[in-house]
Amino acid sequence: MTSKERMRRAMSGEKPDRVPLMCQISLGHIYKYANISPEEYWYTSKGMAEGYIRLADRYHFDGILMNVLGINPDIRTRIKSVEKINDGHIITWDNGSKTICPSNDDPRPVEIIPSQNRNPLISEIDIDSIKVIDSPSGLPPYILDIVDYVMEHRGDTLSIHGEIGTVFERFLELIGSLADGLMAMLDDPDKCKKILELMNQEVIAYAHAQCSRGVDAFKLSSPYVGAGFISRDMYEEFILPYERDLVSAVHDNYGIPCYIHTCGAIGDRLDLMLQTGTDGLECLDPPPLGTVDLEQAINNIGDKIFIKGNLDSVNELLGHSPQDVKEIARKRIELGKKAKGFILSSACSVSPLVPSENIDALYDAVEEYGKY
Repeated sequence: MTSKERMRRAMSGEKPDRVPLMCQISLGHIYKYANISPEEYWYTSKGMAEGYIRLADRYHFDGILMNVLGINPDIRTRIKSVEKINDGHIITWDNGSKTICPSNDDPRPVEIIPSQNRNPLISEIDIDSIKVIDSPSGLPPYILDIVDYVMEHRGDTLSIHGEIGTVFERFLELIGSLADGLMAMLDDPDKCKKILELMNQEVIAYAHAQCSRGVDAFKLSSPYVGAGFISRDMYEEFILPYERDLVSAVHDNYGIPCYIHTCGAIGDRLDLMLQTGTDGLECLDPPPLGTVDLEQAINNIGDKIFIKGNLDSVNELLGHSPQDVKEIARKRIELGKKAKGFILSSACSVSPLVPSENIDALYDAVEEYGKY
């Protein structure tokens, strides 16, 4: 059975030959192990696409998730020089500014200049001035270069997944901070809903663009909607309607599965997340990182959707030997096989600090314990 078919079966509720394996890998972890130069990996679509492919091959993953879709090719042409330093590289740009590319993390400016701009209050935002792209035709021409490259090179064998950050993320970016965004929903809820509805048009346009390329599944990244940030009531009012519209757009037009990625404390709102129409949930962080007990979640929702995740990226994948990780994975697999569909995965992204041997142990676990 190919990886593509294995994942399709797991997401649709059919039994594959074994539990699939597919983790989201942080960009820094990919860079650390992909052996691609910093200027090519961080600043070209082909370089980053190759990173996704090489790590999927390295770890025997059954799928690839692309959380970066395409990179403006003009950026690469602005690099003046690349200098090796002790633990990474320094890139000098044509305007004289410099960027540090550590060996295992995202690039960052050498000198960070604090912004002098004050975050706008909700009362100061003019809705008519918010410009959104409401059709894939309005997106930049390079925006799907990574998607196209990965589809061409692995689309026939691996399950390829698109991704978009949901509208609540964009709303918080518009307001300028998480705290101010949360306060805005209390100060002027009606105006916030109008903004969310407007901005969701662009989110859906990005979804259409990726799904039209033939991806096998679509992930909604919704990290800030757990109990650590908003209540169940606020989730139902400010999150659920817009994520439901996004899921419906994908289902109605492409018929592929959707799944929602929410970090942290979601144990109290799994039922609300299902009301989006999602086919699956990702993360399900266990304590202490989150609040989801996998066995309880399977008993409550495991017959309705597929589950992806539940391996604590901090407390289980870090600080343990490969043998320990394999045993932790075995216990998850035994529980996960009772669900409608289960994909063994880190709950959130695999850190650059996680040894590659610990991710190798996950493949050993699904091969040894994951057979149906």
